Formats: sequence, C-alpha cells, structure tokens
Amino acid sequence: MSSTASPFTKDRPLRVLTMNIFNFSNSYQERQVLIRKGIQKLDPDVMAFQEAGYDGKRHQVAELLAGLGYHLIHQFDGLTSLPCHEGNAVASRWAMEKVEDVSLQLTERSRNYPYCALMMLIAAPQPVGSFLFGSCKPSWEFNAEYERELQAPVMARWVRQYADRNAFPTILAGDFDATPDSASIRFLSGKQSLQKMSVHYLDAWAIAGDESPGYTWSHENALARIEMDRHARERRHRRRIDYIFVASPAEAKHWARLRECRVELNRPHNGIWPSDHYAVYAEIDVVAPSLK
Repeated sequence: MSSTASPFTKDRPLRVLTMNIFNFSNSYQERQVLIRKGIQKLDPDVMAFQEAGYDGKRHQVAELLAGLGYHLIHQFDGLTSLPCHEGNAVASRWAMEKVEDVSLQLTERSRNYPYCALMMLIAAPQPVGSFLFGSCKPSWEFNAEYERELQAPVMARWVRQYADRNAFPTILAGDFDATPDSASIRFLSGKQSLQKMSVHYLDAWAIAGDESPGYTWSHENALARIEMDRHARERRHRRRIDYIFVASPAEAKHWARLRECRVELNRPHNGIWPSDHYAVYAEIDVVAPSLK
C-alpha cells in the first residue's frame, strides 16, 4: 500500500475517511474488528481519527490497522507524559510528516482536554501531490459553541498561513461537535464570518451526500444513547457533527471535485456498534475531465 506509483485515474478518486473511534471503551476488541472490516472494505487513502486510544502501552490505531501498510501518526507520539488516554491520529497510504498540533485549548474551559487540529503534510503521488490534511477535534460540550467559534478561525488562519494555494486543496476532517446550522460550521462553509475573517470549504456531505440529514451521532446507536442520556436528556436525539471539509477553489487553485460522500460503519453486528459515532467517507475526483 505504500507504493509511490500513482493509483489515480478519472475512475479512481482520492478516498478519505474520518471517524471518532471511542478510545478503549465498551466492547473494545469487538468494535475494533468491525471498524477494521469497514476500513478494509472502503480502502481509504487517508484517514482522520478522533478519540483514538493511546496510553503508552496500547496504540488503538496501530492495533486497528496492523499489517495493512498505512503510515500512522498519533497526536501523542513522542510524549513522555500523556494529558489523557485518547487523542487525534492520522493514517495515510503514503508517507507523511507532522506539520503541527494546532492547539484548540483557547479558553479555561477547553483546557481540560487536548483539543487540537493534527495537521499533516501527505506526500501523495501526482496528480494530487503533497497536501495538508487535518484531523480535527474542537470542544464537544453542547454549550461550548463559544469555544468552537474561536477554534474554527484558528484552524482556518493556520491553513491560510501554511497552505500552498497552488497545491491540492487542504482537507479538514473530524468530529467537529457542531451541527450544520452552528456558527463554527457556517463559518467553515463560507456562510458567515467570524473574527473579521471568512473562508470557504466544501462540506462533503452537503455537496455529495444523498440529500438525507446524514446523522453521525444518533439515539439509534446504543453507545451514543449512553452519552445522550447524560448530556441531552432527549429520547430521539440525532445530529450531524462529523465532517470532511475540502478547501474550495476560492482557497486552493488545484483541480479537485467531490464525487460522493457516505455515512459508513453505522450498523451494529450481533448487538455491537463499531463506535458511538458513525464514519464519514468521501471520494474526491483528482483527474480533471477533458475539455474536448
């Protein structure tokens, strides 16, 4: 899987997946089997993981992808003292290097968890080439949209500073913990400004989904219901809070077009759910059509 030969054709897009994998919690081993089978079926090129377990002895993503040939980087790699036992991770079919953990611990309330955008430079073959890819985890609390309104511009400013506008579009993927009508998501989608700044990223589900609500955190999921009862106290709570954002032509000049987006890993097997969140999977065309 680590071959540098380009797999891309007009019929073979770039494949991206993001998933909050719920650390080492609740039927961990059984859930790992289900997530791994889903990944093997989808065969993504790059993946963003949130709440990826890492305790100094166990590395959830390394266990999950063992033998599949992916390059892996976890937010906590190289740390001797861990802030907690879960964080962000990225897996790539191609070599990559960490550019920065962009800290999203911007208020006193957000310092209780290592919120960040783990920004990687992926060395994909042409016609994609090297591009920035981020696994993002802003504040999760229902009443933390103030923090998310601070965090979204921090991510966007960082990309503006470091991204090559002539390179393949930056991709920000993750558990953004906000619904599409929230200010932080509206900002990333180019529908409103924040902090005297505006950007335009393409929400993969809104552009290339099946026109359903695309919920990624739902009361139908037994694992999610546990958290919903704690924090929402709603019997039928459902939200779309996991996203794949692709920088639009207003942000990046390199050609790319969203082909398809799906919610995946959203069914139980023998009563076991893969995670409390569902995965989001997108295919991005990278070979421009002929003008003839």
